[in-house]
Amino acid sequence: MSYGTPPPPPSEDDRSDPTSEPQTPSDAPSPPSYGQAPPPPPPSDYGQAAPPPPPPPADYGQSPPPPSGYGQAPPPAYNDPNQPYGGAAPAYTGPYEQAPASSVGTLAQWPQRALGWLIDFVVLYIPGYILYFIGLPKADPVTGLPGSFGVAYYLGALYILAVAIYNRWYRGGTTGQTIGRGVAGVKVVRESDGQVLGMGMAFVRDLAHIVDSIICYVGWLFPLWDSKRQTIADKIMSTVSVTVPKG
Repeated sequence: MSYGTPPPPPSEDDRSDPTSEPQTPSDAPSPPSYGQAPPPPPPSDYGQAAPPPPPPPADYGQSPPPPSGYGQAPPPAYNDPNQPYGGAAPAYTGPYEQAPASSVGTLAQWPQRALGWLIDFVVLYIPGYILYFIGLPKADPVTGLPGSFGVAYYLGALYILAVAIYNRWYRGGTTGQTIGRGVAGVKVVRESDGQVLGMGMAFVRDLAHIVDSIICYVGWLFPLWDSKRQTIADKIMSTVSVTVPKG
């Protein structure tokens, strides 16, 4: 066909019926009918791993694990069945259970101090008291007038004074312990530095105990409620009684 010549008209075989449906390739799949499930996907390539199965559903009623991190409550503490409900209650510490501590040692309890006092002023003085009362003047059976003091009276007084000088003022001032305090495990020291008083100040401290006695002996009971376990004489002299090994 030369340039500029129109193409020949199509033949009858080449023409298609306009009313007929368009032809589709023979190998194309036909669309599924209404209500029919779609065909399964084509098989995967050889050697390709199959997808993992979905996770099994959780059991009914099982709660998911709590998330960790901020805001999570700590585990409950173990409660001893022998302890009372809600934890152990603090033990009662009465006036004799737990003595407070100071900078110079553990403060002595009132019963300890009372024991030392009884030994110093009663037990050790018993021989002097006996002599003292034996030597007291007796009334004359004829005239009824009191007689003179006997020799035993003066011996008893000298004995008590000698014991006080050695035990209360010398020994108590130089070591902090009298015989009674040693038995009770008590030592008297200065509150400021824990040193002993010395003989002179130990004598002055015994004089300060007069204040404890003139107010109906209430001053001797001050260690029962005082935070430093001090009598009034201790507060005047700035002394405290601390616990030490007995002996």
